[in-house]
Amino acid sequence: MPPTLQTQQSARARLLAEMERLFTDDAGLGALVPYKSRPDMTEQDKAVQMAWARALVSVHGRDRAASVYAEYARRRQDTVTTTVGSWDNLVLATKPIPRWTRDIHGFLCFSCIDTFATVVDADDEPLCNRCARESADVATTRPKWHAYSHNQFQVPGLMGEERASGDSQLLIRYQDGEERAYVTGEAGLLADKTTFLPGVTVVSGQTHGDSRDTINLTISARAEHQRRSTEILATFAYDPEPEQWEGHAYGFRLVSARVTARSRQLGQLDLAEPAVTEHTDLYRLLDTLITHLYGSHT
Repeated sequence: MPPTLQTQQSARARLLAEMERLFTDDAGLGALVPYKSRPDMTEQDKAVQMAWARALVSVHGRDRAASVYAEYARRRQDTVTTTVGSWDNLVLATKPIPRWTRDIHGFLCFSCIDTFATVVDADDEPLCNRCARESADVATTRPKWHAYSHNQFQVPGLMGEERASGDSQLLIRYQDGEERAYVTGEAGLLADKTTFLPGVTVVSGQTHGDSRDTINLTISARAEHQRRSTEILATFAYDPEPEQWEGHAYGFRLVSARVTARSRQLGQLDLAEPAVTEHTDLYRLLDTLITHLYGSHT
């Protein structure tokens, strides 16, 4: 049995803890004109947060990531005491979208259900700019807490048969002709067509193992950003059991990974000596990748 299948903390709880760390310094008031340029965050902070957000969506899938983010945002909303002040202070950037009949994560306006919510009224109901102007008291209306990377998580929730199969699947055909669909799971960080991290190129992928129910998957990939690059060799083990109430298998879980990080300073022709690290924890792997690719250049 793969060693990562027995965990003391659910993936959902671990993801929530990571979001608490990731968004702690983000005031989340980008819906207000004075905060449009997000003075609470540096450009470096924005780049790192966006990279983390994209990575988290890749490894957890859009539905779990959206659900946990919505849970965190509701908690964070309680810390927002700033009022809108004037309707003219709102950044009118939301656009009507096709009606969702499955907004189970609560991103849409409570009133019209056609537009993304941007404010919260005195009754804690999320409203869009238009509906707030029509029915809410500006003196008691607060901006809705939005992380800088909010748009990475702002997606409808899966329902029905979609939820039973997960966000994405990998189709694997065996030599005897059998074809199986596996929930992508954490392999989504590196799997072709599922990763949301830019600059990732999959070099190769290979399945191995004695059981097709708990098959292993090894992926070799490369990630680049500006003058920095990483080569990743990661092995994942398939977990066919569902996570808590989810109606589908968890999918591939990280077993181990080796990261070779390289960088080139501006004006230099030769690459610096590569740094090689080994990982068995998903979040330490993400930290190594993102810190090297998007962290401080000093």
